[in-house]
Amino acid sequence: MTAKLFRPNTAIDPVNDGRHTLPDRPLMRESIPYCVVMPKEKIALFTYTWVNKDSVAGAAFGVWGPGVGAEAITGYLRDRPVPRDMNFDAWQIEGFSMRQDLAFQAAEVRWEGPEASVDFRFEAFHPPYAYSTHAGGCPPYAADDRIEQSGRITGTLRIGDRVIDIRTMGHRDHSWGTRDWGALHFYRWLQSQAGDDMSVHFWEFYALGERQLRGYVCKDGLMAEITTLDLQWQGDAQFNHTAFQADITDEARRHTRVDAKVFGVYPLIPDPDFVLNEGAAEIMIDGVPGSGWLEFGWPRPYLEHVRRVGIYR
Repeated sequence: MTAKLFRPNTAIDPVNDGRHTLPDRPLMRESIPYCVVMPKEKIALFTYTWVNKDSVAGAAFGVWGPGVGAEAITGYLRDRPVPRDMNFDAWQIEGFSMRQDLAFQAAEVRWEGPEASVDFRFEAFHPPYAYSTHAGGCPPYAADDRIEQSGRITGTLRIGDRVIDIRTMGHRDHSWGTRDWGALHFYRWLQSQAGDDMSVHFWEFYALGERQLRGYVCKDGLMAEITTLDLQWQGDAQFNHTAFQADITDEARRHTRVDAKVFGVYPLIPDPDFVLNEGAAEIMIDGVPGSGWLEFGWPRPYLEHVRRVGIYR
């Protein structure tokens, strides 16, 4: 990793790349998704694994977009007990495996399924951003702490008999602690990369009657926290986002522009009352072409209401 932190004291201990001992409190869980977008192929995919305080774990996989077809291909490994000493450097649940180096540098991820499988390597190009380093800390209903990190992705995706070489950029996050989906009114979460050294992440969320913002810009070898965000978006009749534009300033007093065209939306449902609309996109960061996705988090009853009565936009 060559990028430097604007505030060196925001570095997080690499021990947090591994599994945590979760306190005995309600809604305690730890989760790690990997996000991969291939804009030329119009394909996006993710792997997602989680484990709770009782060492009960599961995993999920999804691949979608015009390059896949009209229907997404998904896989789900239901909750089951796993060894308490199984760490993320040797994480295995049936056909899903994850091998993180426990140094926030690299990882190897594999999912084997009947319709699709993926095998890739992640190599980080900037340090992890920890929500705990923000002046407001990590929201206690979201996690005790959470990191975000982008990197280079190389590997292979198989869809049926088709084999696709993966050489792109990608992203991972890792959170541990309380996850109370019901505390959130709504949110927008972005992961994006352009070239092999530029990344923008933000989480703009509305909870407990307040708007909050976390995130960073990494460019020109410097990673700095976002201070302001102005986001506009366009959507279709189902309230799925189709495009968005963001103007961002960071603590290094830099301005960054993000423009995106969404090519596919996949609904991920982590809770019966909450849906995450994953909008994979072709993205421009300061005019440099790249990829990523904007995730809209909606309370399901609200989204269903808006779709039923019509959009007031």
